[in-house]
Amino acid sequence: MSKIAQAAGIASGTLYTYFKDKNAMLKALYLHHKEAMAKATTQFDPSGDPERELRHYMDLVYAYAQQHLADMLLIREFNQSPVLQQLGVTRAEAYAGYEPIVQLTERGVAAGVFMPVVFDVLMSYAYTPVVEYAVAVANGLIDPQTVPFDRIKMLSCRAILVHPKA
Repeated sequence: MSKIAQAAGIASGTLYTYFKDKNAMLKALYLHHKEAMAKATTQFDPSGDPERELRHYMDLVYAYAQQHLADMLLIREFNQSPVLQQLGVTRAEAYAGYEPIVQLTERGVAAGVFMPVVFDVLMSYAYTPVVEYAVAVANGLIDPQTVPFDRIKMLSCRAILVHPKA
């Protein structure tokens, strides 16, 4: 905590005014980044055409990744470690703000547009490939001129949609 306070240019005791301990600070950091990403990536119509809105969602995730990739990677690291459980992050807290994508997913499954699987599985095909593509582009491993983002969306849609359009 003292190193964090020093980097922030404040006294160590000041941090304890806002956070009980390091875990409380890490939880707040994680939830802050999740909230910011939710606001940016759920700017679509959850009651609209499921396929169109799914593609729009993926565009929003990619646009966010281009500007905030480090934040998304931080979230990924938290999600892939046992830290969230240690911090006491509940599922409700982790998904707060993502209600529109949950609604869209449920509607798409109910309408027979999306494969009939649970939200988490569908989102792993809509979200993860987009983030991995953004990482590969940022690291120079993929040339977006050679492998455009639309190709990634097409591949993801083939996994999610019952009858994908070209």
